Amino acid sequence: MLLSLALLCASIADIHPAIPPVNATPAVETTDVSPPNGGNCFRDSTTRATWVTVASAIQTSLSPEAILQRFGAISELQQVQYWSTTDQAWRPMVSAAFAVSSANADQPRADYSSAELVAASRYYRITDTRTYEPVNYRLEIHPAAHGQIFVETTNVDPIKKWGITLYHPDGLHALYFLTERSAGVWSYYSITRAVPATFLASGHEKSYVNRAIALYRHYLRLPTTADPPAAR
Repeated sequence: MLLSLALLCASIADIHPAIPPVNATPAVETTDVSPPNGGNCFRDSTTRATWVTVASAIQTSLSPEAILQRFGAISELQQVQYWSTTDQAWRPMVSAAFAVSSANADQPRADYSSAELVAASRYYRITDTRTYEPVNYRLEIHPAAHGQIFVETTNVDPIKKWGITLYHPDGLHALYFLTERSAGVWSYYSITRAVPATFLASGHEKSYVNRAIALYRHYLRLPTTADPPAAR
């Protein structure tokens, strides 16, 4: 996987999204017609999918190491809330979240330090509040230039509900590109690719958007329940 991404997407400098002004509302786009800017970083980027991108520039006191550490703080994902268009209310995104030692493990271990993250692929286990079944994900920090962070997450287990497979492995795949533009000012660009395995998982673009925004706010230590929601 690391080699594939390195070949497909050599560096963050290859990605040129339109970034809003500093501290402006993040720009969110969805498409199921063609891959967005940076979509070539995914294997099989021509596969039919729903793509969601979030682009932002923000002034923050977080250091590069602190931002990286946010991705390793798996247990804190339990604090993330997103706007549910079904319930028309804020709700937790996951009911359980913890780091695990391998792709097949189910026992919790401590959250990852930034040093652990850059050393090897890491794994975590979450239980979504919509599907109710625990799923293991892979977390990978890819090589990047100084002042840049390149993160990948993807499900290694199929995601099921009521015994029906909603997403095969790699069906929910995300890349995060962060660049320190100047002291304390970071640009953020995430690409989420959703490849439903059944029509039951299709047609949820607003949910994808609100979850992507919730994670953006979480990783940059912003309130995840900030109004207004990205999609009603």
